[in-house]
Amino acid sequence: MILGLVCVVAGLVSGRPDTVALAAPFALLAAAGRRSGTAPAAPAAAPVTDPVTGSAAAAATPSWAAVAVRVAGPRDRPAGGRLRLQLQPADPLRAGASSDRLVTVLLASPGCPPDAMVLRAGEDCPLLADGPPSGEADILAYGWAGSTADLMEDTAFTAAESVRVSILPRPGALPARPVSRRLRGLAGTHRSRRPGEGSDVRSIAPLRPGDPLRRIDWRATARRSSDQDRIMVRGRFADAEASVFLVIDQAHDLPDRTADWFSAAAARLAPGSLHLARSAAATVAASYLSVGDRVGLDDLSGTRRALRAAAGSRQLEQIRARLAGTEVIPRRRRRRDPAPPQGSVVLVFSPFLDAEAARLLLLWRAQGHVVAGIDCMPPLVRTETTAAQTASVRLVLLRRRLLLDGLRRDGVPVFTGGSPDADVVDGDRAVSGDRPAGLSGPELELGAGLLLLSRETARRGGAGAPRGPVDPTATPPRDGR
Repeated sequence: MILGLVCVVAGLVSGRPDTVALAAPFALLAAAGRRSGTAPAAPAAAPVTDPVTGSAAAAATPSWAAVAVRVAGPRDRPAGGRLRLQLQPADPLRAGASSDRLVTVLLASPGCPPDAMVLRAGEDCPLLADGPPSGEADILAYGWAGSTADLMEDTAFTAAESVRVSILPRPGALPARPVSRRLRGLAGTHRSRRPGEGSDVRSIAPLRPGDPLRRIDWRATARRSSDQDRIMVRGRFADAEASVFLVIDQAHDLPDRTADWFSAAAARLAPGSLHLARSAAATVAASYLSVGDRVGLDDLSGTRRALRAAAGSRQLEQIRARLAGTEVIPRRRRRRDPAPPQGSVVLVFSPFLDAEAARLLLLWRAQGHVVAGIDCMPPLVRTETTAAQTASVRLVLLRRRLLLDGLRRDGVPVFTGGSPDADVVDGDRAVSGDRPAGLSGPELELGAGLLLLSRETARRGGAGAPRGPVDPTATPPRDGR
């Protein structure tokens, strides 16, 4: 402050404004220091009292009464689709409390009545909880309250956040891989129709300017050039990777029991149409990625950006993670339809309850893509309880049959994503006719349908066949992106 005053006085006496300006930083520093030194002290916290009794309110739940839940990984899942959980009450000795403490835990799981158990603080307790076959779900809701062994002291009940797990869909047996006749990739395991540096011979012609010397075929030159005045070169087809576009219809998730379609209770953790779509999509993606093809993923709800087509093991993990996060979302009106890459194989996984999936299949087929629909309706168990429910189920199945029959009449193949003997069951009796017939006779299962489709595309186009035998158990290459 004194230095600032000296600069001001010197500037006024000498008539130099720049000297006066030098005092401004010193003045600001002095003002800031005085303001920080005179800041008022924070008021003391007032004691919290109960408004009814006037006594001090109970403090927050002590740390010794807290309970944590640890979920084992998917690899530790036992048979039956259950997950291993570990209840871990806090150690009272670390919290400064005596060891004679009890913790009462209240548990609730979807589809099961609530239950309670009393644990000694600091001792773990294993549990088995039903988990979803795939996807994300809340498997356990719980809370706790602590007390002493003589029940003279207790704590308030504390509700914890529900335990939520994410189960990645497991790929099944790798099916055949139909590819388009218009392959756009630059390197891969499929034969394209354009000339390039592949392995399959396209033609043998005389050497022209610009032909590389490594293509010279000396045997063909000796055989065809009698005067030894022409050099013959071998032309080849280019190798390319296929592009696959998977589309998931997540507007519906129908369980196998028709009575659950009308239930307002918590949904059972049983396989539904969305689980079949996840498993079938993961299987198809693993099959194509195992040979270096490019696979992309999108949904019909339009709530997330499409997963760009790429290759490699990392792409498979991203697809499985995206499929696990797929939930039931009502379909919204999109500004534009999904656009598959040129020359793609488009597979739509849907229960075909409305006309949107069928409309897109017809649109993409008209654009020149190889398309196929995967029917993900699970084997139904007819358990309706009222006449109105029975009529509703029959109308839904009739609409499905009309949509699927219309697709087959228009030349779009539809395969089932479930088991090959997926029939509709009425109690213990199978009812025929609720699942439509396939392309020619019985409905084709996913593996058999893709095998026939791959043979048909190879026969019509003469391209797209893989080079040599392919190991179906091979893992996707890590540098295939």
